[in-house]
Amino acid sequence: MLKGYRKRFVTYNMILVGVVLLAAMVFQGVYVYRSSYQELRNTMRLLAEPWDAPNGQFRVLEEGDGPEQDGGPKQNGGPGKDGGRRPEDGSQTEKDELLRNGITTVFYNRSTDEISILSRDTPEDPDAVANAVREIVTLDENFGRLRSLGFIYFREDGAEGSKIVLTDMSYFNAKALKTALTLLAAYIVAMGLLFLISRKLSKLAAKPMEDAIEMERQFVTDISHDLKTPITVVLANNSILRSNPGADADEQLQWLDSTETAAKNMMDMVNEMLTLSSLDSVGRSVLKVPVDLSSAAEKSVLQLESLAYDRGITIDSAAVSEGVTAIATPEYAERICSGLIENALKYEPGGGRVDVSLSAAKKKAVFCVHNYGSFISPEDQPHVFERFYRGDKARSSLQGHGLGLPIIKQMTELIGAQIEMQSGEDGTSFTVTFDCAE
Repeated sequence: MLKGYRKRFVTYNMILVGVVLLAAMVFQGVYVYRSSYQELRNTMRLLAEPWDAPNGQFRVLEEGDGPEQDGGPKQNGGPGKDGGRRPEDGSQTEKDELLRNGITTVFYNRSTDEISILSRDTPEDPDAVANAVREIVTLDENFGRLRSLGFIYFREDGAEGSKIVLTDMSYFNAKALKTALTLLAAYIVAMGLLFLISRKLSKLAAKPMEDAIEMERQFVTDISHDLKTPITVVLANNSILRSNPGADADEQLQWLDSTETAAKNMMDMVNEMLTLSSLDSVGRSVLKVPVDLSSAAEKSVLQLESLAYDRGITIDSAAVSEGVTAIATPEYAERICSGLIENALKYEPGGGRVDVSLSAAKKKAVFCVHNYGSFISPEDQPHVFERFYRGDKARSSLQGHGLGLPIIKQMTELIGAQIEMQSGEDGTSFTVTFDCAE
């Protein structure tokens, strides 16, 4: 199930982010294309700026002309050398660079229908250039595309004719294709990185679910173990009673008492589970008011005195200060105090002692329960507040469901208190720190 969840997470994440990234790449591509097209227009307009070029100054483009060979004259007095006067500004270097990239500049004489070359190099296909020029001078737009002939043009009209700048569309399309391929490569690389990141994130996202499923599995295992024994006892006692209908009252009472004890054990566990369920549903919306913590501690000690007496354990509450008031829920405060004392009595050997203390300092109230006869191993200490957790020794020798401390832990968190546990050779102590009331 989790494997399928992780696959869906990666798939949805890839689709969602992939679509957004693709849209961004397309937007970037369109922006670059339009910017390049506008830049080309500005460059062609720059090259089409009028020069002082008298009629007849440039070599006329005639049918059959081709690229110059053997270093012969490229222009008759044209701007290639000392002919027409070129602008002597900083843009000339940029123009020369663009001229080498396939841009051709010509002058069309309207009165003579002659086409003069202004560029350094004669175009490779003069007939195509001538046809393009004669079509361009008939168009209304001074910038655009001649798709049929494969040119992009810019025309600057003057008194005697038009100066026209031409470039092959393949040159511009090659630049656009290069940009598209670059963006495509970036998209593929980004999607690859996104896939790796998504897989890592899917593991992190699934980790809480894995933990929850593992806790649920452990919960089922533990509750099955705890319910199995008392149910077995009830069924066995009932079977004995049915098989011995003539047994005397004392013998029957023995099995009835055993059945009652098993039923009470199951009822205690159900009540603890209901308590945990109610705490889970409460969230953080608990009512917190000033609570007389001293009174709650003393009340818990008095309630458990009889249990301590039966087991031969002394409860020392001399260190409980009077008049300590904390911010808490009254029911939770009493449950925390009594629960920690009862837990200490459960694990303290007969004849031992349990110390209960309460003090206040620096706006904090500290309640502590310490018993001297128990020790929690370092391996068990990180798990003492986990539900249904019990060390092997505790599980085999003492009754309990492993829910008491988790209930106390959750109550302390709900009222904003903190609980800590320390265990060593001198025993085990649980300490709860409350916020004092103003």
